[in-house]
Amino acid sequence: MVELRLDGERLLRCIETIEKQLNEIRRMAGVGAAPPSSPQGVDLTKIDWRDRNNDEVGTGEPWAWAFAYDVDGDYWDESRSLVQAIERDGEVVMDGYVMTLSGRDKRLLNRKKLK
Repeated sequence: MVELRLDGERLLRCIETIEKQLNEIRRMAGVGAAPPSSPQGVDLTKIDWRDRNNDEVGTGEPWAWAFAYDVDGDYWDESRSLVQAIERDGEVVMDGYVMTLSGRDKRLLNRKKLK
């Protein structure tokens, strides 16, 4: 009998690398295609955005983060369609920002100002 042991951290890094490569393939395949539509009913000002110091910030900051899910693993009502669109498309461009999921377990909503 062969015993197979996996290092959880290494496995997570591999999965993240695969996800990044898939998103890049999707992006390249979509060159010339219409951009994905913005999710309906999302008001970015209602999301609890934070800075690197965990202080609340508004929509004027060039970078911010928010929790994508509540403590039970459910979507927050104010960002449900945004998070679902990011899960589907890899990123969403809206109101001058690009939004992605980040963090080790993809549970953080990341917002960066477009250049």
